[in-house]
Amino acid sequence: MKGDPMDMFDQMDEMFARLFSQMSRDMSTGGPKMYGYHIVIDNSNGEGDVTEFQPALPRSAGEPVAEVHHIGDETMVIAELPGITEESVRLDMKGTTLVIDAGDADNHYHTTAEVTGVDPATMKRSLKNGVLEVTFSNLPENVKEADTPGE
Repeated sequence: MKGDPMDMFDQMDEMFARLFSQMSRDMSTGGPKMYGYHIVIDNSNGEGDVTEFQPALPRSAGEPVAEVHHIGDETMVIAELPGITEESVRLDMKGTTLVIDAGDADNHYHTTAEVTGVDPATMKRSLKNGVLEVTFSNLPENVKEADTPGE
């Protein structure tokens, strides 16, 4: 086992303290008002080590963070769009970039996500409780062998 398991929680406490300190400074100077963070915990080695921390860059309120997940033979893009209806969501593929525009007079959101190795014709979307999920089938050459059924 690597070090004390409580080290992970100490690292997270330090990380949050830095994040809140920066947010406080930005708020007092009229800077950005939206932040995010991304933590990945890799349990594949059985030790639960924190393997990645990426503070998200400050974004405007109208630019949500789009997460891209590769699951088996599919790629899923997830974005939070509070207050948006299914009818107000517009999706467009520009090369390998998914462009998400959504909104009305009260709320407007715009973000992009890089989705390489997918078949744009298989795009499916759902919006539930303000969370947009866009799913694509991966092109055959981008399906991992370990994820292929029967192997």
